[in-house]
Amino acid sequence: MRNYRISLALLGILFAALVTVEYYQPKPIDWRQTFVNQDKIPYGTYVLYQLLPNLFRNQEITTVRQPILNQLEEAPVRNTNYIFINNEFDLDSLDQQALLAHVARGNQVFIAAESFARKFTDTLGFTVRFTYKKPVKDRFEIYFINPNLGKQRYFLKKEKSEGYITLRKKAQATALGRNSAGLLNFIAIRFGKGVFYLNTVPAAFTNYYVLSPQHANYAATALSYLPTQPVFWDEYQKQGGMGEQSVFRVLLAHPPLRWAYYITLVALVLYVLFEGKRTQRVIPILEPPANETLAFVRVVGNLYFNNRNHKNIAEKKIRYFLEYLRLHFYETSPVNDPEAQERIAARSGVALIEVNELFYLLQKIHTVPIITDENLGQLNQQLEAFYHQTKQ
Repeated sequence: MRNYRISLALLGILFAALVTVEYYQPKPIDWRQTFVNQDKIPYGTYVLYQLLPNLFRNQEITTVRQPILNQLEEAPVRNTNYIFINNEFDLDSLDQQALLAHVARGNQVFIAAESFARKFTDTLGFTVRFTYKKPVKDRFEIYFINPNLGKQRYFLKKEKSEGYITLRKKAQATALGRNSAGLLNFIAIRFGKGVFYLNTVPAAFTNYYVLSPQHANYAATALSYLPTQPVFWDEYQKQGGMGEQSVFRVLLAHPPLRWAYYITLVALVLYVLFEGKRTQRVIPILEPPANETLAFVRVVGNLYFNNRNHKNIAEKKIRYFLEYLRLHFYETSPVNDPEAQERIAARSGVALIEVNELFYLLQKIHTVPIITDENLGQLNQQLEAFYHQTKQ
């Protein structure tokens, strides 16, 4: 029990030390490109989302956590901006039909993504391609074509291959921005009464660049093409529906909770390995029962001997001797029968004179009321001699 308590104390000290070290050590920067409006990491969109009320003054900002079809069926309003900022823009046929109909009614859709769904690009008549040449520098520049927006150049890190847009002949598109190679990365495609604004540089809308003084204007300038009207901000393609925010997803999203979850799992595994076994008291060793017959005989004999009742002891020994003769020599009453004594001597191999002396002593003891120690000793000696000779 003492060793068990010491082990628990050491385990508790180690756990406290681990928690302390984990709490005070510098937190590594999370460079994941989540584009989530609640993430304050470099490639989240928390800052831009907080700036939307300033970009679209006095307009309602709605965060969307459901598919496009569901959102537009619940709110089939006109004159709205629908903004998508993600690494990939993917949608099924039903969502695409709903989005196209939404734009055709006169609404605006802004999409910043590195890749788009194939059916969507085929419908609007554009293609996104990538340059796989190794850049001379680790950054590339982008800029707006409209001269009214100035000649400012924005430099972005080249973490991935640079995506650019190619248009088909029948596409009704307006070029809005290019990169250092002169390739399109920001266009507007009119569809019905509305417009699709497509941008292939979603990283420019993240916290890292919006907070940078050299790049902060790019996101605001790109969104300035949208009219001042209510905004739908999509989070469904990044976070999923509201019901998909499971407990484990929340735990794994935060490093302290994630560590606590992992430590709990390890502790449970250790408990199963070391304490999950069946435990019970030590089973005592059961010794086989000892043969107490001789001890019992010794106790009874001492009892008779201490009471000095030699006559009773002698009669019991004589009765046992006569039973012995009956079982081994088939003689029932040989005490006063000389012929029976001769048969016993012949069958047992004991001398006839010894047999006669033994039976004479038996008859004598049977007739006297009291016997002495010498008589009892003599009886015992002759009986033991008879037993010994008959067993040889």
